[in-house]
Amino acid sequence: MKRINIGLFGRVNSGKSTLMNLLTQHETSIVDSTPGTTADVKTIVMEIHELGPVKIFDTAGLDEQGVLGDKKKEKTFNALKRSDIVLLVINENNEAYSTDEFSTEKEIISMAKKRGKELFIIYNKFSDVNPVKNIISAKIDPNHKFISTELELAKKSNYIHLIDFIKKNSKLQQIKTPLLPNMDRDKIVFLNIPIDEESPEGRFLRPQMMIEEYLVRRFVPTFAYRMDLGKARSIKSEEVAEEKKRFDEYISHLNRDDKVQLLITDSQGMDIIAKWTKDYNFMVTTFSIVMINFLSRGNLEMFVNGIRAFEDLKPGDKVMIAEGCNHDRKGEDIGTVQIPRKMDKLFGKDQIQVDHYFGRVFAGEENLKEYKLVIHCGGCMLDQQAIAARIEDLIESGVSFTNYGVLLSYFEGKDALNKVIEPFGLKI
Repeated sequence: MKRINIGLFGRVNSGKSTLMNLLTQHETSIVDSTPGTTADVKTIVMEIHELGPVKIFDTAGLDEQGVLGDKKKEKTFNALKRSDIVLLVINENNEAYSTDEFSTEKEIISMAKKRGKELFIIYNKFSDVNPVKNIISAKIDPNHKFISTELELAKKSNYIHLIDFIKKNSKLQQIKTPLLPNMDRDKIVFLNIPIDEESPEGRFLRPQMMIEEYLVRRFVPTFAYRMDLGKARSIKSEEVAEEKKRFDEYISHLNRDDKVQLLITDSQGMDIIAKWTKDYNFMVTTFSIVMINFLSRGNLEMFVNGIRAFEDLKPGDKVMIAEGCNHDRKGEDIGTVQIPRKMDKLFGKDQIQVDHYFGRVFAGEENLKEYKLVIHCGGCMLDQQAIAARIEDLIESGVSFTNYGVLLSYFEGKDALNKVIEPFGLKI
């Protein structure tokens, strides 16, 4: 786990934003007695030396009423799903505690337990001898072992006390998923990077940069190559021959004595790579597959299994195409052009309804149930917790899911799909 996500939850005016400011040691969130001051999830990334890199979510009060309150609640629960540690803030001055059965706190606890989160209760402004704390704990869940700390959240001096409390009681285990399987330091990884209209000037995309850094750090030599997909797919045979000749010359030169161990390609190049590498004995995969395996903590097999749902699609079914980033779409965009076009060819034009979700927003549980399949990108702009939350939402909704790299490889035949998942020890 590269980063710990900490979510702050509770009722309106319980002290969540004050707790956020205590953790960050400055006025990150606005603190005011007006109910509903926190209108959206506020996120900050920082380093806490005792814990390492962390991402903290300050959320809106879950007991806020009305249409706006419902919208805030949905975003708050999305943050909870992405949290590793849930800090439930309870304020002794909240008048509602004398009149209700703590439905808000029970809802937070239930979701946290269901999703396997670590839950700590922060009693805000409670004295050591305050008997109300035990009464509240008993009413919320008498069988739950609460860990609590008593502090005045507005006092910055309590920062060390709070961090020590989390350190002492957290049992989070560092989950280390390798970005790639073990690579031979004496052999080359060939990176096929077909730059297109959507490729930003001055830098590689995040998966390309991450993989390059990961390999070089481990003394594994890499070779970056730009394939001209326009020529490779040209209707002019001489252009195709010219591009294939260039590709073969580089591969032959690098692969003397079988020195190439793995070729990683942009997923959209699989229609060419599948054909042009079939006579070579090195492994092949895609950037998207590498990323979704890493971000799902080694659960690539679940995305491979989603191919069965794709094969079972029927006219009228709904499919979601989900990407973790926002950018303007140009030319032969994979999600909005290439995959829908291929589906039209396979199932008939507009026979499968395709919806798109871009960025951090993901469909709610009820909306998810409308879909027979979700096709997800590599998720490179999300973190492991966000991908885990999406997977859990999909599983709970009974919706199958696959990945760009898996699906685009499948389009080239099952042999091509088996080839790109082979590096991860999988086979269909």
